[in-house]
Amino acid sequence: MDAPEDLVLRPVTPDDVPALTRLLHDAYADLAARGLNFTGATQDEATTARRSLGVGASWVLVDAAGGLAGTITATSPPGRGIKALTDLALEPDRVWLNQLAVRPDLRARGLATYLWGVLREWSLARGMRSVGLDTAEPAAPLRAMYRRWGFVDADVVQWPGKTYRSVVMLHSLERAPRGTDGETARLAS
Repeated sequence: MDAPEDLVLRPVTPDDVPALTRLLHDAYADLAARGLNFTGATQDEATTARRSLGVGASWVLVDAAGGLAGTITATSPPGRGIKALTDLALEPDRVWLNQLAVRPDLRARGLATYLWGVLREWSLARGMRSVGLDTAEPAAPLRAMYRRWGFVDADVVQWPGKTYRSVVMLHSLERAPRGTDGETARLAS
């Protein structure tokens, strides 16, 4: 599947960091308003650079005007923080999904599902066997989306300084990917 018609997918570059930080703040603002202090809601540009330009890969969807529409990061191996909280992050051949975000005015267009497919294909191409993530236990809509994609609850952790517990979810890459409508979804590399 190609990128949505009016958007271009490309890797994150250092020049993207200011706009990417704003995108993350906007995308996580509704969660922050609910008292869920996700890092993405308030992180500074140095944190954005460290998270999006570090180990693994990060992508952005860019609109015709050059604005950022969405992003996703694959961390491989997972970061020290999650490794200290759950043994599930120590498993070999597991990539970690981080900071999936879609601009609020572009939600409900399938962009998050498309970005998930990009990360999934990247992971398969590198021989990964599974994908892990963690998200706020009270973030029911996010957890439901991840379940539609085939993720299952596997652990609960408490990040230092967070107002919520996080659910660690896993997705096996040995099964065929499932779209939100239940149809098999294949994405071109």
